[in-house]
Amino acid sequence: MNIFERAKLMDIQEKDLEQILDWRNRRLIRNVMYNSDIISMDQHLQWFEKLQNSEMNISKIFYFDQVPYGVLNIKEIDKIHQKCEWGFFIGEDNAPKGIGTILGFTSLNYIFKELLLRKLSAQVLSVNERSAIFHEKLGFVQEGMLRQHIKKEDTYLDILLYRLFKEEWEEHSIKIQKIIEGRYL
Repeated sequence: MNIFERAKLMDIQEKDLEQILDWRNRRLIRNVMYNSDIISMDQHLQWFEKLQNSEMNISKIFYFDQVPYGVLNIKEIDKIHQKCEWGFFIGEDNAPKGIGTILGFTSLNYIFKELLLRKLSAQVLSVNERSAIFHEKLGFVQEGMLRQHIKKEDTYLDILLYRLFKEEWEEHSIKIQKIIEGRYL
């Protein structure tokens, strides 16, 4: 089985909810989210119920070698204009090095090849340098910035706006595929 067959995006099931909530409530994850509050199980269940009936939002749990490592969130799906936004995280502390790149590669192929969208947008907190670097590594281009857009712990933070078009991904994905193959093959 090649490296890319070992990576899967699966629909979130009720059995996954406790694990996802644990990941989402970890300080490292919360600190780079718009909302860094602890999420209760009731709030989490409401999110999941709302997700089940949504045509504009999709969330998947990311597996590698049948082990769950993180979550992909796709929101604001606009079928008319063929665009959406995304968010993601690796929740497992012991995740193999490079697993985020595999999550990104798998997710981008899903968004552009299966959902058939043409544009993907991302919003990154300016203090989240790792995410900004990650987006640029995947071929995203920074399109702008929302200055002092959200307040976290008495500080107003900027939001970096990124975008990636399907054609750009098709070209750039070859480079990312070689990076992944070089690391795992």
